[in-house]
Amino acid sequence: MDEKAFVDATQVENGPSAHQAIKIDGEVVLVSDSTVQRIPVASADPNDPLNFSKWRKMGIMITTCWFSIFSLLSLAGLGSFFNTLFHLYGADHTPDQIVGLSTYPTMLMAVGCLVLLPIAMVIGRRPVFIISVLVCLICYITAGTSQTFSQHFISRIFIGIATGAVESLLPLIIADVTFLDERGFYFGIYWSTQNCVSSGILIGLPYLIADAGWRWFYWLFVITMAISFIFAFFLLPETKFARLPITLSGKTIHTDEFGHTMVLDNEEALQRFGHIDADEHTPEPKRTYLQELKPWSKITPNAFKVWCGAYIKIGKAFTSPAVIWALLLSSISLGIGIAVSFVYSVVLEVSYKWSPGSVGLFNVGIIPASFLAMAYSGWFGDKMNLWLAKRNGGVHRPEHQLVNLIFPCLAGVVGLVAIALPANSPEQYSAWGMLIGWAIFQFSFTSIIITTTTFAAEVIPENPGAAIVCVVGGKNLVSFGASQGIIPMVSKYSYLTAFMILLGILIGICLLGIPVYFLNRKWRKATAKEIQT
Repeated sequence: MDEKAFVDATQVENGPSAHQAIKIDGEVVLVSDSTVQRIPVASADPNDPLNFSKWRKMGIMITTCWFSIFSLLSLAGLGSFFNTLFHLYGADHTPDQIVGLSTYPTMLMAVGCLVLLPIAMVIGRRPVFIISVLVCLICYITAGTSQTFSQHFISRIFIGIATGAVESLLPLIIADVTFLDERGFYFGIYWSTQNCVSSGILIGLPYLIADAGWRWFYWLFVITMAISFIFAFFLLPETKFARLPITLSGKTIHTDEFGHTMVLDNEEALQRFGHIDADEHTPEPKRTYLQELKPWSKITPNAFKVWCGAYIKIGKAFTSPAVIWALLLSSISLGIGIAVSFVYSVVLEVSYKWSPGSVGLFNVGIIPASFLAMAYSGWFGDKMNLWLAKRNGGVHRPEHQLVNLIFPCLAGVVGLVAIALPANSPEQYSAWGMLIGWAIFQFSFTSIIITTTTFAAEVIPENPGAAIVCVVGGKNLVSFGASQGIIPMVSKYSYLTAFMILLGILIGICLLGIPVYFLNRKWRKATAKEIQT
């Protein structure tokens, strides 16, 4: 990679030096003389995922979005026919056990995250993703043919583990092929498409189940997951890429296996890596399309060390106050959403006399809400980050992402109140209150997921992949308490009291974001000093 190529890639010829471009504490000179820099630095290798064509990246986005939509929908969609499941299994199982068909697999997505991502660091993203698709496909078949509650439950447990790829591996794949200044936009497409398409299908699912029976819930996903396998095999190349340290003009540029880019003095690089490679790297020949179809990749050198190191880095990520806070915020948002999905069909059928087939219309507002969330947290969020960077002398701080969460947090509060009141007092309020409140809350939830994912990808500069696992994957484990607790709370209290308890927790976590905004920068500075020493 010659010097001109590097200057063109980073676009800092009239701005700060390369060493100033990326600080070890995570602050980035994102804007220099009104020019947005492309970080991380793409290599001259034609196989570098950052150098993929737009068409290749579009295929990757289609593949990741397709799997995420239908795997997550197979977990969340059970709420659309809980009454059927109560009639089917109610004689031998408690309501909590039946609800567990949805909550336990969702919780075990966190286990999938912890298992799948470190393996993907060693053997590659592509083979792990293909295996996840095949596991889901097989388990949809076994769930659809199950004859007992236990068979149904075990099938869904493995579906939950395999779906863990959605919230660890797939965001990492997207990070592999995108630059920092555009990542929020791509994450916005990823998360918003999930909600938008899922809501449309949720509208029709009750009609399908009412007409053809509950087993067709799984036959639908058998078909869509077979298509997902075709997409994964033909459209998703391996995105794991070993970026060798590059020496240029007295500096060393290095991006590690987690996607973190550092620009160091050569002396610092010698201490860190033990060697510095030459300026000129001979890139491998461009892989042909047929070569990219190979379902396995080269095992990472020092595989066991990388595998163990991934878990060590995940543990260290939990020392960040920002990671813990982002995890709590995304968890309570998800938990409330799951809790609402448990009760809405019962409320609409019993209190508002809706037919079982029509309860899916409750989700119609998610479609515009998802588009709004994508526009707000994707396009507008990136613009806000650039504006805040310009106000900060061109320097982007990870905490700038938290400013984008103010409006979604307020929307979440309004939406939950709008749901709780009609659910508790149907004689006083219209069902439209629940529908509008659900749309508002889904805007809040989707915006929070987009922003906390983007935030996690940069809040710990030396461990972005580990932070993504903690925030995006861990939320399924933490949200289990909120979602699993709604049934006993409703039984003991009322819909209003149960949802107000969740509202109080939501408000408390949102307010904790204020001290995190100011304190996390001190944590980053302290961590950077430890790394440098």
